[in-house]
Amino acid sequence: MLKRFFLLSLIIFSVSGFSQKKISVIYTGNMGVYISNGESSVLIDGLHSKYGDDYLFPPTSLINKIHTDLQPDVILFTHHHGDHFSTLLSNDYLNFNKKAVLFGPNQITEKITPFNNRLFTIATSDYKKQTIKIKKLDITGVKINHAGKRHTTVENIGYIIDFKSKKVLHVGDTNWMNDINLFNRLKLVNDGIDIAILPYWMLLDNNASQLIKNHINAKQIIATHISPKIKKQELQDLKKKYPEVHFLTILEEQIQL
Repeated sequence: MLKRFFLLSLIIFSVSGFSQKKISVIYTGNMGVYISNGESSVLIDGLHSKYGDDYLFPPTSLINKIHTDLQPDVILFTHHHGDHFSTLLSNDYLNFNKKAVLFGPNQITEKITPFNNRLFTIATSDYKKQTIKIKKLDITGVKINHAGKRHTTVENIGYIIDFKSKKVLHVGDTNWMNDINLFNRLKLVNDGIDIAILPYWMLLDNNASQLIKNHINAKQIIATHISPKIKKQELQDLKKKYPEVHFLTILEEQIQL
């Protein structure tokens, strides 16, 4: 009986420790984030170069750190715009890390031709979720429309990264898009999201808090795509309105969740 008690205690302790495992997020500019649980890691929208004064980008020193220190197992891109993706930097990383793989829509993977056996293309013909297992990660990609009528032809992908202890959602350059009932179609609220990485403008909607609860229901929100030229007062007002949201504005800023 005593032996069974100790065995049961060990199992409970192990499960509890696993469920509480922290996720580390490092900001790499614009919507770029490196996410790791200490065993597996991904980099989403983290390899891009200078695109304009409104967009933070990883300098050479940070690119070198991504190669030599962070070494993500998977690099993922939501869409092909230059503030999210660079063909050159992506090729460089895949050349450097021979085990790494890349996820993206066809508008991205068609540009990375030398590495066909290490590419995963997420279809955008409908809103069907596509899950691929990479090492200890379950990575789900799904079409999420790009915001703005002038970008209707842009293939934008949202990703759910399942680290087993936590699920992280990254939506790319989207918005609520109530006119097409976008988030009703996506049904993300059913996916058990723990952490949602959103462009900050999704918080500008007067009903943002309710929309997040109804359509995503994440425990933690990270706001990105914040211009380095944003007015200080505007950012302070947003932080005051959403005190529990993490606003990423400083390169290599790190948070534990």
